Amino acid sequence: MLSLFIYTDYVRTFERTKENSLQTAKLISHMDTVQASVINPEKSDVLKQVIDYYGSQVGASFIIVKNKDGQIITHPDESKIGEVVPFKDEYTSIVFGGYASTMSSEVMDLAVIGVAPIYYFDSQIIGTVKVGFLVEGLHNAIFERAKKLLSISIVIFIIAILSSVWLAKSIRKDTLGLEPQEIASLYSMRNAIISSISEGIIAIDASGNITLMNTAAKEILGLASSHIFEPIQSVIPSFITDELLVKNEVRSTFELNVKDKVLIMNTVPLREGIDHKGAVITFKDRTEMNRIVNKLFEVSKYSDNLRAQTHEFTNKLYVISGLLQLGNFDEAIQMIQEEIEVSEHTNRLVFEHIKDPNVQAIILGKMGKASELKLSFILDENSSLQKLPSFIRTGELTVIIGNLIDNAFEAVATESNGEINFFALDIGEDIIIEVTDNGRGIQTDSVYDVFNQGFTTKKKSNHGFGLANVQKIVQSLGGDIEVTSGVSGTTFSVYIPKEER
Repeated sequence: MLSLFIYTDYVRTFERTKENSLQTAKLISHMDTVQASVINPEKSDVLKQVIDYYGSQVGASFIIVKNKDGQIITHPDESKIGEVVPFKDEYTSIVFGGYASTMSSEVMDLAVIGVAPIYYFDSQIIGTVKVGFLVEGLHNAIFERAKKLLSISIVIFIIAILSSVWLAKSIRKDTLGLEPQEIASLYSMRNAIISSISEGIIAIDASGNITLMNTAAKEILGLASSHIFEPIQSVIPSFITDELLVKNEVRSTFELNVKDKVLIMNTVPLREGIDHKGAVITFKDRTEMNRIVNKLFEVSKYSDNLRAQTHEFTNKLYVISGLLQLGNFDEAIQMIQEEIEVSEHTNRLVFEHIKDPNVQAIILGKMGKASELKLSFILDENSSLQKLPSFIRTGELTVIIGNLIDNAFEAVATESNGEINFFALDIGEDIIIEVTDNGRGIQTDSVYDVFNQGFTTKKKSNHGFGLANVQKIVQSLGGDIEVTSGVSGTTFSVYIPKEER
């Protein structure tokens, strides 16, 4: 690089010197003082001052002025002033009136010279001006610049070496002393491991933008691309990064509804000292698990209802058996007749007003349980419910109706005349389900807390989840649930749209 610079500087220096010598010669040749001195040599003292001034300004080694006879008017060697020297370098200018720039050693050592003719009134050539720059001086100037450049280059080279050593140490520290091949191998292994994990993994930076997303995350969230460098809210709209990144809080495990899916999420913040670097979010789809749980819950409820009905009919059969053994045949027949009438009335009421077989099964089961608990279960005769839309699954229906009725059973369990009223209507755009009990009601300050998971007014453990699950399922179906309570009892009203949302 240094050799290239010296060569380039050498070529440019000589080109600039040629231009400078020729331009200086032209400038001097057009001066009135010079023209007057050539015509009248007695005024050469004034000419010498002009030549010395311009020579010092441009750094010329010599400036020689001759008249048309070849007589030297100005020369760096004053002993040669007045001599007549034949034109050599100035031949082109004195004969043809042209400008010339060349290399010559006529005056001193080898020099770069520029020659210009001197005109009198722009028509007659009366002499020449020759401006020269010694090549030796140019070489010295180039050499001095090369020495400075070499010194600077050595300093820069030393600094570069020291910086490279420091940078190499810093990089090795950041890469834990690993070589590039090892880093590449670890990167490939990391991608393979992350891709093989069935749980979704998303990494975000301190600004909440996604920096990594594995294949499982895209499949669970139903994404076509990784959304790298986009905010986490672009793929999980309800995710709140403030608690994780700003408030310095960690929510180890929590549920989140995303695109009709229930996700179990774990978050781990990444920090370096007190600085927030981001977080890693892992999650798995619990939707299918919830469906299985709801199905088991449905089977469990059906089993409980059948058990209650079996227990109730067994008790009645014992009474009938006792009456028969005692010979009270008329009373036994009367009891059987009453049970048939009650059963026919109940079945007729249910089948006439409720057309959906799943709701019919739930209602009949709950009636049997109410009979076992010595409670009054009333199906409102104004009810009218056709077959429900297919998007409302049996498990979801069982959770909604079953929990509301069971909650009503518990509310009136201690009442002497406990009564539960069930009403269902599908006239209009919504399906309306209401369950009313005549219990003691809910305290005013607790009405809005009954849907919070874990909230309960009972002393027993493992309560406080039924109404929370009801609200979650109702909202997932695009509906809403309301509660009104007073001293005369409590009513839960559920509104579910007929069209899937």
